[in-house]
Amino acid sequence: MNRKTQIGLIVGIILFMFFMVWLFSAPEEQPEGTNKNLRKPYVSSNWNVRFQVNDKNPLGLYLFTSLTKAHLDTSKRLTTIDDTYALDSIVELEKKKTYLFVGNNFGLDSHEMDSILADVKRGSLLFLSFNDLTENLYPRLFENFTYRIDYGKEVNVFMNGHKFNMINIFQNDTVACDWWAFGDLEFEEPHVEVSSFMELPNFVKVKCGDGYVFLHASPNMFFNYQLKRKPGFQYTASVLNELPHDQDIFLLELGRLKDDYGSENTNIKEGNGGKKDDSYLKELLKDPMLRTAMLLALLGMLLFVIFRSKRKQPVVPYLAKRKDMTLAFAETITSIYFAKRNAYGLLQVQKKNFYDAMHRHFFVDLYKRDGDKEMQVLAEKTNTPIEEIRYFVELFETKQASGITDQLVADTAKKKYNFYKRVGIISDKIAEKVEVREMIFRRGMLLPAIMLLGGLGIIISGFYFLTASQGIGIAQVPIGIVLLILGSIRLSKPCLVITKEKMTHYSTLGFKREYLRDDLMSTDLRKGGVIFTFSNNKKLIINFWDLSRFDRKQFERLVSKLHTLEL
Repeated sequence: MNRKTQIGLIVGIILFMFFMVWLFSAPEEQPEGTNKNLRKPYVSSNWNVRFQVNDKNPLGLYLFTSLTKAHLDTSKRLTTIDDTYALDSIVELEKKKTYLFVGNNFGLDSHEMDSILADVKRGSLLFLSFNDLTENLYPRLFENFTYRIDYGKEVNVFMNGHKFNMINIFQNDTVACDWWAFGDLEFEEPHVEVSSFMELPNFVKVKCGDGYVFLHASPNMFFNYQLKRKPGFQYTASVLNELPHDQDIFLLELGRLKDDYGSENTNIKEGNGGKKDDSYLKELLKDPMLRTAMLLALLGMLLFVIFRSKRKQPVVPYLAKRKDMTLAFAETITSIYFAKRNAYGLLQVQKKNFYDAMHRHFFVDLYKRDGDKEMQVLAEKTNTPIEEIRYFVELFETKQASGITDQLVADTAKKKYNFYKRVGIISDKIAEKVEVREMIFRRGMLLPAIMLLGGLGIIISGFYFLTASQGIGIAQVPIGIVLLILGSIRLSKPCLVITKEKMTHYSTLGFKREYLRDDLMSTDLRKGGVIFTFSNNKKLIINFWDLSRFDRKQFERLVSKLHTLEL
């Protein structure tokens, strides 16, 4: 199959998939006699998106944002700040204003926060509703600070002599969660407790020069589903009444941080926008003959899977051993480092790995240590001088990010590895595996995905044509099966596996060919790929387009080392 044929086949599969999408997703028709200008009610079951200012999902802030706009005078505006340049231009304005944020994690650079607080001291206001802040913000807002947590399905909040019942809902069920409140609080200037629960403040007002800073815990009290309830609406209105009506409000969206380093789904959208399913498949199922043919096809596939699995099933079930993921973890961390080149970030990963290992193996929690007590206990349990333990702790908790170099990270990894071996965390068997680890380079996901989806679509259309007594369906079914097999092979088999002794290449059809590393004569790096030349005139050609984007970068780095005889 030449290049033009492959391109034509891919284009045909893509066009066929567009046809299938059009077939299974018809536009929703308006019933006769209805007014098309009526607004449809928004329906959503998405409980993943959180704290988005214009999001109508249950955990969004659309109602809070709308209520905030209604709180302002008609001449005032509510604006979103998404970048530092917009913040700098707004801070320089001499008029008084209100800065507002509602979300889980909030963080700004030190100079950005200092400029906002300087504007607050001139008469502006800052409102922050959060569960956590970055470390550089706590000393700027608090003299002393602790958190208190109430775990339950609901909580009663008291404000201005009124009680507001707040509940936590997830997927239409009331479930328990953490309700955050402030514990011991100290500020440079006087403060007022505005609302509280468990006799602990969750909303305080702090004097800051000529302005005020409002600090609010448990931002989940402002979710959309919360404001649809009367207590939630009244509590939000009472909170907003603490803010002035005659000042522009600026939403500090540039300070919104993702949960758990990337798990806050800020870009997830509702799959069908709340619309009901009205695809053309519904029309096809109305025909009794088509419906019977489809059911018989599904039944035949099910019987094939059942009887095929029984024939392959052994008499005694085989229980596979649990896979050791230590080497996979090391490969993942190495890949992240080579992709980002952030020495300080890798040091923080080493810190988490070291602290968790000490807690898991020796029951010593270095995160919550009290002076040198925990380090002394760990030194006694590991039979290690306390100076060595203190060296690791001080290095991992350094704030001098600019002073962390690649060489320092590498030396620390070696010392940590030797420490693990000495105290028995890493066995000699695992150490031997690290020495003989293999490098795996996989193919890209686009082509096998097209093959699998295209093959499945061709098989479905083939069955459809067969039910309509059209001969083209006989040719489509085997073509779809071939595409499924080729796509599965490309997904399951890597392109190249390199170990200390040999290089193993898997072709498109899954055939394996092995080459000894000692027989490698030369590497020819070209624009489109690499040619490995071995003894006996054996050649191995690896095309860059056949590799995934990440594996291609790692492969190019490996080839450069082979080419310069560094390996």
